[in-house]
Amino acid sequence: MNALMSADVIVRDARLPEDSHLSRVVNSELARIGATSIPAAQLRTGEGRFERALRETKLKRGGAVIAEFKRASPSLGAFAAGRDFMEQLGAYREGGAAAVSILAEPLLFQGSADEVLAARDFGMPRLYKGFVLSEQHLDEAALIAQADAVLLIARVLGPHTAAFAEAARARGLEPLVELHDFSEIPFAQESGATLVGVNARDLASFAIGHPSVAPLRDAFPDAVLIRESGLTNPEDAVASFKEGFDAVLIGEALMRSDDPALFLRACVQ
Repeated sequence: MNALMSADVIVRDARLPEDSHLSRVVNSELARIGATSIPAAQLRTGEGRFERALRETKLKRGGAVIAEFKRASPSLGAFAAGRDFMEQLGAYREGGAAAVSILAEPLLFQGSADEVLAARDFGMPRLYKGFVLSEQHLDEAALIAQADAVLLIARVLGPHTAAFAEAARARGLEPLVELHDFSEIPFAQESGATLVGVNARDLASFAIGHPSVAPLRDAFPDAVLIRESGLTNPEDAVASFKEGFDAVLIGEALMRSDDPALFLRACVQ
């Protein structure tokens, strides 16, 4: 396994706009992970639970939902600070979520690796959703969070995406490579990603767009394609499945919903 570039080099190469929300989060994580002592995770073989759950649910129900627990964001602030973690995860399980995504960034998203671990009690495969910049992030995802999968953001990692995907797999983590621009497709292809997400939210401005699935399916004919962000109701999820996405990731709308289980059941018709 090749050595990973330092987080400082990755941030430099990303050339993120200094005044963007993404830059704020990345700089916050750079400072946090550099000041945190995390033991190196042992190399291990992953079980493929996350991808398998999405594929099996897609076959059974026509689409799969990754339900996200997120209290806050840089653009919205603390919009769901009062949500009870255990109740929300219980509703996700009751509603038939194929998998869950748990925010691990503490300052701007109010998440933690400990909550990724706590979600294990609900039995659904878990995605460590953070802003991975270093081996320490991967070790946190594997050792502290004991996650099944880890988010790798191509906008941040760029040409280093493949090396991080390899390092994730060596720790038993399934890499979900997230794109926010189709120009980033080669980074995901080089990584050998079989879980590919497209974020409808511009990671600099946090404005919402409407990504097309066709270029992704051409580039990744056998991958699980995931639509992320901008899904405000179950009809949006249904439409995404009809367009050709295999799965959707829904966070804010579920966190705001009075009945997350009912919301999830309505996503698959």
